[in-house]
Amino acid sequence: MLRLRIIRLLERRLSVQNLYRVLLPFAWVRALVNTAFKNYRPCVPVPECLEAAWSPRLNRRLRLNGYLNDVVDFFPDRLAKPKWRERCRINGLEHLRCARQNGRPIVLVFVHFGAFGSIRTWLRSVGIPAASFLGGRSGNRRKIKVHLDRYFPDPDIPTTFCPDQLREVVAFLAVGNPLCIAADVGKSDDKKIEVPFCDGWHFRMNTGALRLAGRQQAELVPATLIDEGGWHFRLELGRPVPEEFLATDAGWPRAGKYLLDEMMPHLLAHPEQCKSDFILCLKKTAAA
Repeated sequence: MLRLRIIRLLERRLSVQNLYRVLLPFAWVRALVNTAFKNYRPCVPVPECLEAAWSPRLNRRLRLNGYLNDVVDFFPDRLAKPKWRERCRINGLEHLRCARQNGRPIVLVFVHFGAFGSIRTWLRSVGIPAASFLGGRSGNRRKIKVHLDRYFPDPDIPTTFCPDQLREVVAFLAVGNPLCIAADVGKSDDKKIEVPFCDGWHFRMNTGALRLAGRQQAELVPATLIDEGGWHFRLELGRPVPEEFLATDAGWPRAGKYLLDEMMPHLLAHPEQCKSDFILCLKKTAAA
């Protein structure tokens, strides 16, 4: 908590760029040490379309960016300030605003790519009270995460939900608040579908977001937060999945393919930003 208080104090006194410069050496040392002991991504085959020039140097740079980006979540109450707002461009916000105006629930689907953990935080900075759906139990969250909740705009609106809070999730969606759910988590095979990814590969997608959107008649919107470096981000909110794809379970593969097609240009443009959870969901298609 002391670290949090010090960094929040510095943020109020410094420009964003100067704060970044102050924290950079500490994050660099941490990245250097951790890179020596483990890789940033698992050593498994990946599709040719996602191959990037992998090296210890790139590994270290991605770790460095990750550690610095985690600090952004220390300021959920400050990101609406002019000095921060210019740091994150948001494209497609009209999809959420239109759904909210029409009283539609919203489910945002993301994969572990880029600065995915801050999607909710940046949306709240522009007045969209988004929350995240996490694994585990609601009582097991880290103390610092619980402490940070009090700094969010509209602190009375929950910022996270867990599987033991499904009734609260339904109530949250019912008033038009967006819920962010990952498509690349979950261990049970009977809760996943295989979606074509590229030639010879498929993506094993968790169906949680599809089921929830279908049952609650929610707009299902793909979300990708791209790390452009130096605390600059771009949040891309894709077109909502057509309603007919969510009407029955039989339409889920089409819905999954639609979501991936919306995200694919960003994944291909920045393959090095694909995280372990996403990569491990990519499988070679069995030969016929």
